[in-house]
Amino acid sequence: MFEKVGNNMVGNNTFEFDMPKLNWNERITHYAKITKMPRNLFIGEDGRVVGTWIMGNDYRVKSAYYGGYPATYLKRVKSLFPDKKNILHVFSGKVDLDTFPGDTVDINPALNPTYLDDAQHMETVPLYNYDLVLADPPYSVEDCDHYGTSMVKRNAVMRALQRLPPDAHVVWLDQVLPMYRKDEFKVEATIGMWKSTNHRFRGITIFRKL
Repeated sequence: MFEKVGNNMVGNNTFEFDMPKLNWNERITHYAKITKMPRNLFIGEDGRVVGTWIMGNDYRVKSAYYGGYPATYLKRVKSLFPDKKNILHVFSGKVDLDTFPGDTVDINPALNPTYLDDAQHMETVPLYNYDLVLADPPYSVEDCDHYGTSMVKRNAVMRALQRLPPDAHVVWLDQVLPMYRKDEFKVEATIGMWKSTNHRFRGITIFRKL
């Protein structure tokens, strides 16, 4: 099922923009093939994907930016969504665009984002153009102190993301589940993410826009 799409080999991690939408069995198979990591995602009886990513004791953050994604996180997420062509990183910070290219949204002009905007509104962002959003908001007031921002209202971000097109996905990394409208989004996957001892446990919630 992952042998060839058009003239590009999916196994080589190159894709045509008209690649058909994948189901979750196909996504998980592609994840295992590309990452070479254990098949630790499963489809439950309720149809949702559940699993755990154990990131290990690799503390590298390529950007060295506070709160940056741990090593292999972007690679893992990218391998789940080879069919997505327009990617948006919200609360982008210094996200590694070499690993996962896309546009960025941040409130800090020093980070030179594609869109200098408040993620709670994203008034300048043409969200209807994007089919995959990665979001990693500040988890606490203490985290906000590091970024020099105020605490974000998660439900406001989810409300702004209602402008995404149908079947777009949102990969939300956080310590809480954000409030969302069930007539706008469906939770398709929940993945627990561990690093190692004395690190915070985080959850990945994957929404699909209805």
